[in-house]
Amino acid sequence: MSRVLPFKRPTLDHELWEQVGKDRVAMTKEIAKYHADRDRGDSRKSDYWTKDGRKYSENDDKIVYDFIALSFRFDDWFDKLRLDRDGLLQEIEEYVMRIEGAQTYFEGKEEQWLELDFGVLGRVVGAAVANIGYSQKWWRTTGYDAKMALRFWGDLDREIPIVSSGEGIPASKWDELSRWYRERNFDPNSEILRAFSHRPSSPFWQKSTLNGMVYYPNPIVNEHRKRIEEEFGSFEKELAKSHGELTMKLIQKAMVHLSKGNYAEFAVRIHAICAHHVMRTSVVQQKIGLHLISNLAIRKMTRSVGAQNVPDIAEMATGFRFGKVLEILFKSKLIDWYTIEKEKVDEVLQNIS
Repeated sequence: MSRVLPFKRPTLDHELWEQVGKDRVAMTKEIAKYHADRDRGDSRKSDYWTKDGRKYSENDDKIVYDFIALSFRFDDWFDKLRLDRDGLLQEIEEYVMRIEGAQTYFEGKEEQWLELDFGVLGRVVGAAVANIGYSQKWWRTTGYDAKMALRFWGDLDREIPIVSSGEGIPASKWDELSRWYRERNFDPNSEILRAFSHRPSSPFWQKSTLNGMVYYPNPIVNEHRKRIEEEFGSFEKELAKSHGELTMKLIQKAMVHLSKGNYAEFAVRIHAICAHHVMRTSVVQQKIGLHLISNLAIRKMTRSVGAQNVPDIAEMATGFRFGKVLEILFKSKLIDWYTIEKEKVDEVLQNIS
């Protein structure tokens, strides 16, 4: 497979979209499903996402390129952050301080509320996509890390002090549970480090006390788990099988709050979804999150890239049927998906390369 943009000039993505974006055609659910059903094999081996382009649809032989972007629904957040940073931070702080235990957990880290952790959010989405595809028998990767995260938090809620109380967990209890998980290829202590770089999206924070080391759960995770239980019932055996759909629904509910101007509610819900995710396992599903969520968000934030061409992303070998991945993200309203006639793209490329 060959790239659309020259390998040594990937930053042409901004200029390319600026010139061809006006000719974009929005994807429809029907056409997305048509191509997703016919795409086969690893993204890098598929004949759909190539420099040669593809037919627009069954009844239209026009050759097009696909482009995807982080959903325009996130624009309200970026605009608010750019235009009213101080007001946004104040709104979030006032909201968070009503949550029990928040003042201690987030002390001195207030500015971090304005930084959505798209790296972790990408991992969350990757696990959700993996689980949804597994439930449909499209691939074998299950989104195991999210399933184990549900179990991990559940285990922490079965002994005194239960994690949902918001109290600190003594080192003896933490070490006992950590040992069990380490034997199953997950070390919870490695996730503690997240608290030092980004407190709002971290699952735990450790603090030295007169009685030894104590591990404090992120207070907004407890709020997140309450929402799961209130809206979807008991969340272990049943949700372990369908946690992908659950995750997408929770993200969508957060996006609804954003669309209504409830910026603090949106931010805290997204941070909580990230903080609840305490596992790192499958490299395959992490590629989905990295290339299709994190990468789109970072390019948008740092270089104002509107959308990226799909063939260049697919070349990174996600390991999944790429058409199905795109369909899941499109249906979940996490990405915008467009097509542009190949002839128009090629013409612009000749002028800017």
